[in-house]
Amino acid sequence: MKMKKKLASMLTVIMLACSLPWQAQAAAPIVSNKPHKAPVATPSAVSEARPVKAVPEPAAGVKAPKQAKPAKKAKKAAAKKPKKTKEKQQSKVQVQQSNWRLKVAQQKLQVLGFSDERPSGRMTEATSTALKSFQKQHKLKADGELNDATYHKLTWEAFAKEGIPKVKGKEIVSRAAKYKGVPYVFGGTTTKGFDCSGYVQYVFKDCKAKLPRLADEQALQGIFVTQKQLRPGDLVFFTTYAPGASHVGIYAGDGQFWSASSSKGVILSSLKEEYWKQRYFGARRVLITNGEVNK
Repeated sequence: MKMKKKLASMLTVIMLACSLPWQAQAAAPIVSNKPHKAPVATPSAVSEARPVKAVPEPAAGVKAPKQAKPAKKAKKAAAKKPKKTKEKQQSKVQVQQSNWRLKVAQQKLQVLGFSDERPSGRMTEATSTALKSFQKQHKLKADGELNDATYHKLTWEAFAKEGIPKVKGKEIVSRAAKYKGVPYVFGGTTTKGFDCSGYVQYVFKDCKAKLPRLADEQALQGIFVTQKQLRPGDLVFFTTYAPGASHVGIYAGDGQFWSASSSKGVILSSLKEEYWKQRYFGARRVLITNGEVNK
């Protein structure tokens, strides 16, 4: 009997032990008042949205295709790009220069009465027709194009209409020498004291010829001449205290010119002197009597 009781109690203990986990699992939701979080899925190493394509192996006896070398292609492309950019820049500069020259030509055609078109810097049918008429009148090739010969003739004929007439270069030079030794005065415009442009303006006014007051304004008058083309009475310009044409004188012939210098007043100087040679800016012809510029 004792043995039976022991066996019965052991069976009871075993049955209780087996039933405990199931009871605990059933009781778990009742113990917690907080909602359970949904389990977070662990992402796979390769995204499903972008599956990796398997590269098939080449069949036996078939050579795999050669892959292009991107480095060489990139180098070739890089080498070509700067060349194209440079060509575009050069083309742009040429167009700009051409437009500026054409605009000047259109202004001269207006002055001479060959056109009433507003200067635009663009070749139009009206501009081409006006150029042909001008070329025929001056016995040039009448093709309606703005070549060098046509441009130079245009600028001269317009200057001959707008420049200073009758006054001779020798007369200007003689009057310039008359004021030798007059002291330099910044802003001076009388015989009590001259600055460079005030002196030049005064000399021309003495000869009943008009010029603007300032050197950079005087540099826009007339037509351009080289040193070899200079004649007495032409204006010579230098870069001194400021960029551009900041000093002006009157060419006297034999490589010399009159000007009001800041150190010695009105004096005759040489274009060959080192100081003036280094600062030479250019020259302009403002007297019609000095003649057409031969190119």
